[in-house]
Amino acid sequence: MLGLGYDPARITSAAEARRLAKRRLPRMAFDYIDGAADGEVTMAANRAAFEEVRFVPRMAATRGVPELATTVLGTPVSMPLLLSPCGLARLMHRDGDLATAAAAGAAGTLFTLSCMSGHRLEDVAAAATGPRWFQLYFLGGRAGAEQLIDRAQRAGYGALVVTVDTQMGGNRERDARNGLRRPLAVDLRNTLELLPQVITKPRWLRDFARDGFRLDLPNASSLSHEGRPLTLDDAQAAMAATPPTWDDFAWIREQWRGPVLVKGVLTADDAKRAVDVGAAGIVVSNHGGRQLDTVDPTLQALVKVVEAVGDQVEVLVDGGVRRGADVVKAVALGARAAMIGRPWVWALGAAGEPGVRQLLSVLATDIGRVLRLMGCPSVAALDRSWVRVPERW
Repeated sequence: MLGLGYDPARITSAAEARRLAKRRLPRMAFDYIDGAADGEVTMAANRAAFEEVRFVPRMAATRGVPELATTVLGTPVSMPLLLSPCGLARLMHRDGDLATAAAAGAAGTLFTLSCMSGHRLEDVAAAATGPRWFQLYFLGGRAGAEQLIDRAQRAGYGALVVTVDTQMGGNRERDARNGLRRPLAVDLRNTLELLPQVITKPRWLRDFARDGFRLDLPNASSLSHEGRPLTLDDAQAAMAATPPTWDDFAWIREQWRGPVLVKGVLTADDAKRAVDVGAAGIVVSNHGGRQLDTVDPTLQALVKVVEAVGDQVEVLVDGGVRRGADVVKAVALGARAAMIGRPWVWALGAAGEPGVRQLLSVLATDIGRVLRLMGCPSVAALDRSWVRVPERW
């Protein structure tokens, strides 16, 4: 046991990180990150899409170690794998996004902070050892978003990722079944409801107790309106009432002095709209299947988006990425890089910061191995000729 978690060396894949996280975390915490909306059809389809794509290798073509390094929006990264924003990481481990930002920097890649983090965005920026982006919801409406944008700018975040697929929360049945309600709080009622789950997970419970049973969202609760602090209920109500639309992007770009990405795009039409409003990048994403169920898997949507926008903007993709092979397939199909969400949270939940470092090391090795077995000399050399997609795509 290491730091109330498992030995990070045991994390040999994303699947193993998931298995260890499931052992350490209470069901309500594990299911929060592991689950998806409704019948979880889209979550499964995200994964299945990667398995449908086949490699077209070239034998006896190269020697030596393939080059993994690339750039994303001009920022150098060690590999085409970035970390997606995931809320409530502090529920999995008390160091939450602080640990993950440090681990991403150590791996030479980029971390995206959710504004639904359990840590202040300024504290995460201070803990980060590499490039970081900030993901924006309109917490507190446009007035709250303006405060968050200003703080993220001053804290040194390099890009703003505006999520557009959360007009309201998805129907996450596992959370309802486990008694995980919003806004999150520790009170007598939910303590009694959750006690049977947490009492059997002593590693997690000791970690949670050392953190003072923190379940707040400080980037929401620190907002103000007309000189008074907003309650978490107020901030989330305003977010639900006024989610960002395409009309808001001109205003966002006035507030933010840097690149803006649109996250949650699945169609060619929306990709073109993102270009029209001045986005520097697009994240093809269905929120890991956590919002609208039975939409297209992201790898299949990536093909349509890349065909629609060409090289006008950089395109990223998340959802279903579990192995280095998945990253290689995404880049071959036109993504600048792939992003992971659940895998890094599983690794964090299993073993804290060392767990995230270990997972990223495993995936980097995996990407290099796949390229070498394909006969591909570098990430930069990847294109559609290296893969075969189903004809129905």
